Amino acid sequence: LRVRLRREHFRCWNDERPAVVDLPTYAGLVVTGSHHGCNDAHAWIGNLRAFLRHVVEEHPRVRILATCFGHQLLAQALGGAAGPNPGGAFVLRRESLECEDAMLERDDFRAAAAMFPPSGAASEGLRRIRVVESHGDCVTSLPPGATLLASSSTAAVEAFAVGDVALAWQGHPELSADAVERKILPFIASLSAEEKEASVASWNTGGRDDALLLVAMARGFLRGGTCDGDDAEVVTRHYECADEIFLNMTSVTSTSVTSLADAAEATFLRVSDALRADVDAVSAEFRHLAAMNQSAGARYAAIGRKVGDAHVFADKVRKVQETGIAPQLARLEEIEASVGSLESVANALDARCAELERRFARVVNGEVGNA
Repeated sequence: LRVRLRREHFRCWNDERPAVVDLPTYAGLVVTGSHHGCNDAHAWIGNLRAFLRHVVEEHPRVRILATCFGHQLLAQALGGAAGPNPGGAFVLRRESLECEDAMLERDDFRAAAAMFPPSGAASEGLRRIRVVESHGDCVTSLPPGATLLASSSTAAVEAFAVGDVALAWQGHPELSADAVERKILPFIASLSAEEKEASVASWNTGGRDDALLLVAMARGFLRGGTCDGDDAEVVTRHYECADEIFLNMTSVTSTSVTSLADAAEATFLRVSDALRADVDAVSAEFRHLAAMNQSAGARYAAIGRKVGDAHVFADKVRKVQETGIAPQLARLEEIEASVGSLESVANALDARCAELERRFARVVNGEVGNA
């Protein structure tokens, strides 16, 4: 969630996350539920955990809202712990949460409760709220410095906060009972038919839950802790639109829904693995190119230094020529011209000497008269 309500979607299970350098441009991050467990041995889970810790420690102005899987992972990221539910049973039902004083004192909770009073407010005040939950794991210990907001009979840490930076809860207020029944219930193999019937009964009886209260609270938290600008109509429309999207995503009615989903997931994983292999190959090429560029850069740097040295030498030569050698070269040219003249004179003298020698020989031989 960025300022001016621009929203972006990152597939964390594909190791997608906001770029660290872009974090200052975000107002908040929402980490949702997942069919993966927080302790599953996937690299992306560890990477996301480290990312959340970095956001809280280095970018406290970016608010984090975490639900279910995100709730557990955030607790781990900040030094808490999360693991299997006590007793090992999978929880899929409308759960009753006991709110702590810290929850009741929050501005976003009070504003949300004013719009959507808790379903049991008449008899229990604001202390108890109800929400649909689906989890095999839960937070087992709070992170250092975190504040407990709510607990239940199945999870000691149903909700917690870290200052004004993070808000996390185990429930799924964003999902209607109908969406849970279609999106989650068919895929929980650990529940018997009787347990699934009990799950459905928990959210179909006893009136409404407090999903809208928590949705309004979440909106207020991400907007800086205030629900200003929101009213019951706006929040309800938000909730209904989100629910419609979930229902459209899960509108399969075939009796083979489980096998179809498994096949779809298997196909997706194969495609994902293939794409990852391609990405890894391209990344390797880029790494090799980077290494080659680094080597070439070092060579060019060495050549540049040599060229620079040559320029310095040439500049020195030019300066010497301007101040010392050039006049001497001009003088040398004059000397060479003089030598040339002397050579001409010497040649003329040689010729004259040869002529005199010939005349002397004729005199000696008595040939003067015949000259």
